[in-house]
Amino acid sequence: MFSKQKTTLCLPAIILALVSTSSWGAAKPITGVSCQGGFFIRTPDKHIHWINDEKGEPVRVYEDKDEIYAMAECGTGVITVFEKKAQDKHEYAAYYSPNCQHIGSEEGETLNLYKGEVKINRIRPSADGVEIRLVNNQILRGASCSALHQQ
Repeated sequence: MFSKQKTTLCLPAIILALVSTSSWGAAKPITGVSCQGGFFIRTPDKHIHWINDEKGEPVRVYEDKDEIYAMAECGTGVITVFEKKAQDKHEYAAYYSPNCQHIGSEEGETLNLYKGEVKINRIRPSADGVEIRLVNNQILRGASCSALHQQ
């Protein structure tokens, strides 16, 4: 009556290549955030790569030592917030990358949206733009992911 069918799970060759090399073996995906059909992974040396089948190979998009504090999809790209710890001081910086590249610096098409000592509490992208709320309840809003102003 019923026939058994053999199902094969096909993983992209790029994923298999990542797992097979020792430097990538412990790479961890940054969950919950995608960008233009691709996703981000963090390697043990804290570099971040964007993986997209159309590119054919991982693209290094961040290589500094600052920790990612938050990341959210916005428009065609991604907003990434970094926390920089220097002795007894913390500084936060938020960048918008419309093309999933250079997520931690004003390079290429990437723009700096915020820089300061007040921690970001929430990033809320919507069809109307984006809202970033700081822990002191200050709100930054913009009609697009690339343009914010204080309110």
